[in-house]
Amino acid sequence: MGTSAPMPATLPQEFATGSLCESCKNMSHHSLALAALERLAKSGGRCSSVDELFEHAKCSVSQRMKICQQLRQTGLIHFREVITRFGLTVAGKTLLKLDTSVWPVTPDELLILRSCARGRIGPGQIHPRVPANQRQTLLLQLAEKQLIMVYQKAIENIELTSFGQQQLGCSETI
Repeated sequence: MGTSAPMPATLPQEFATGSLCESCKNMSHHSLALAALERLAKSGGRCSSVDELFEHAKCSVSQRMKICQQLRQTGLIHFREVITRFGLTVAGKTLLKLDTSVWPVTPDELLILRSCARGRIGPGQIHPRVPANQRQTLLLQLAEKQLIMVYQKAIENIELTSFGQQQLGCSETI
């Protein structure tokens, strides 16, 4: 990867004071965050996944997710969260037992609920009649209605914000 330029002194105060994460007393957490920002800057300000962003980092998936959440809270990055694992709640199971005339869901939402009636599934296991490009939106709606429980999410399409570019001294515009 070559030699890396030192990070500018204009990064938000959270990095300088080590208070990016109040519960974190381990400075390696902050080093990982800085390394992720540096990698993001070197890749043109965009990464498709958390795995790509933390390619050589030795940390858990939950730690990677936490770092990305904290970087988003500081306004340095933004990203898209996608549901990767979900299942029915008690309310969702009850709804499937009701008379069809009282279902407060759309036909596509109903197909999703029926798809996960036997246990936790991922979006790829949803009935094929539900359009793939609408699945995440429908899953979020069902989660808001508390008909499904989200067990796992993934982060994708990570980008430096304009504020993040300024703080890192990136000359390219995204």
